[in-house]
Amino acid sequence: MLPLRPPRGANPVGATTFVAAVNLAVAVGSATLAGTTNDPALVLEEIAFTAYYPADLSQRPRPRKGLDWLLRPVGATLRGYSRFTGVPSWILWPVVFFFGTVLKIPVYRNAPLLPPDNEKQWPLVIFSHGLGGSRTAYSQLCTEMAAAGKVVLAIEHRDGTAPACTVGSRTVLYYRDEDVVFPVEDQSEPRVLPLRADQLVFRQHEVYRTYAAFCALVRESVLLEALDGAEEGLRSWLPAATDGRALVNCDDVALVGHSFGGCTVLSVLSSAPPSSAYPALPISKVIMYDPWLEPLPTPTTSFSEPSTTAAGTPPESVLKPDSRSPEQMLVINSQVFSLWKDHFTRLVDVVNAWEPNRRRLLTLVGSQHHSFSDFPVLPLIRTKSASKLMDLAATLSLAFLDDTLDAALERVPTKPMEEKIIGTRKDGRPKRTLVGEVGDIMY
Repeated sequence: MLPLRPPRGANPVGATTFVAAVNLAVAVGSATLAGTTNDPALVLEEIAFTAYYPADLSQRPRPRKGLDWLLRPVGATLRGYSRFTGVPSWILWPVVFFFGTVLKIPVYRNAPLLPPDNEKQWPLVIFSHGLGGSRTAYSQLCTEMAAAGKVVLAIEHRDGTAPACTVGSRTVLYYRDEDVVFPVEDQSEPRVLPLRADQLVFRQHEVYRTYAAFCALVRESVLLEALDGAEEGLRSWLPAATDGRALVNCDDVALVGHSFGGCTVLSVLSSAPPSSAYPALPISKVIMYDPWLEPLPTPTTSFSEPSTTAAGTPPESVLKPDSRSPEQMLVINSQVFSLWKDHFTRLVDVVNAWEPNRRRLLTLVGSQHHSFSDFPVLPLIRTKSASKLMDLAATLSLAFLDDTLDAALERVPTKPMEEKIIGTRKDGRPKRTLVGEVGDIMY
């Protein structure tokens, strides 16, 4: 076994992947799969998420340690990464096969949930992955949160944004634009990034259904199925036998996402639930790493909602906070995204709508867009800089969740945003960088 870095917190971490069927499948949007006879591209039949949580290791024998980092089957994931990267499978397969065989997340599979002390409840975090991500691709952040006493639900988005996932008997690979077809009538009124817009609505359904299914488990003893069929540890999630208290607090949710996952977070915040059957989410805090804004409506436009079945259509929405929005927001940007001028200008406007003083928009000097995922800290390829940036992102995130961010920022190097020109791009535009050391925090 070749393990990823262990989390630094006080609690051992367990991981269980839950699945829940959707009683009446939801078809989102009008896109169909290319090369088929009108098979819909986005059909929600089942939700899946990996829970990372404080584990109870008091029972014997201990649960097995080590969760596959690369999703199975490896062959499907290989094809999905080939689609995502544009690199032929035959070039990728040695790396994918190697990491798929030996790389493990250092967590205890299907371990029982550790009961919180003194009749307390564990805080709840819901995590949304970005394009090419998965429910395991952000395990460093998720396990850091779990080791610090949070329950983190990392959603497996089955909308064609993960490399691959298995839904019943079918495999959903990463969707490129050429993999889907929109009806001619849809093309008469072009939408910006229509596939991504439809995927956002699909993801909203997944977020609401994940929350509902998990809360039914911990509040009402409605058992969920483990993806691997394991039964050990499942009953540890049920309400406390002594007083019927839920062990996880479903009344106070932190919503977290990277890139398109951050876009998903903003779409949830600025939209009513995609179905009247869903109650509003009790979101108190939001963390976004490099949120990608391009698929979202501008302040002067609204979502062009795709048609749905079995769940109705979401009402129109503009990108602005409403009465359901959380009071606290943290955005941690990479250097690359903060130097993307047009995008950063819009991000500042978005953050100002929630945080008028812009106290919670931070940039990590020296970071890349993928710095928030596990990829830069994989064994054999990780660097000291990548590890430092990951630790810093986790530390800031936990401090924000624990309401100690201001104190945490006093212990690390911070400075106002400062850029310098270091050359010229091929198109003649100036090439910029941030002035500072790797790990400095700019605001």
